[in-house]
Amino acid sequence: MKYLIIFLFTAIAYAQSDRNALGETAFEAIEINGYAISQIRATHGAKTQIKTMFGEPDKTRVNTSVGKSYGYKYQEGFKIGFSTLSSGDAPLTSFEIIDQNITVDISGISFSVGDNISILSPLNLVENTNGNYLPGTKAYIIAPCAKCNHYIYIRFNMSSQLITEIGYIELT
Repeated sequence: MKYLIIFLFTAIAYAQSDRNALGETAFEAIEINGYAISQIRATHGAKTQIKTMFGEPDKTRVNTSVGKSYGYKYQEGFKIGFSTLSSGDAPLTSFEIIDQNITVDISGISFSVGDNISILSPLNLVENTNGNYLPGTKAYIIAPCAKCNHYIYIRFNMSSQLITEIGYIELT
């Protein structure tokens, strides 16, 4: 029994990702093309509001058979999704940015895909060592708190040191 407890404790300790806790207020103030996450979240996936923020999407996916699900895809390399299984408003569940023309701002540091990862050095971020990344790839994880179930990830190529993807995930 003693070994089982030690094993479980070790497994749980190593399963925790290296997250950079930013605080709820600062996290909600992170901007994508000038719009704070709190503003994007408040749209609940309404197409007219998403269109105002990011332009006309190239593809739209709407599913209301069970709960609500809205997805918008832009050819340049931007996807955003909102989803709920209940009848309430659909929360922001994900976004993925590979478009170099979309700017992200975290605590006054503006950057895009294609920028050198060193641009984030003023944020003193800790690399995530527990991710299942492709060879040659690393990432930073930024969340409102260490154990929060939603976070932003910033992936970069280890050899070129260039940012390759920026995304958001809400684990449910």
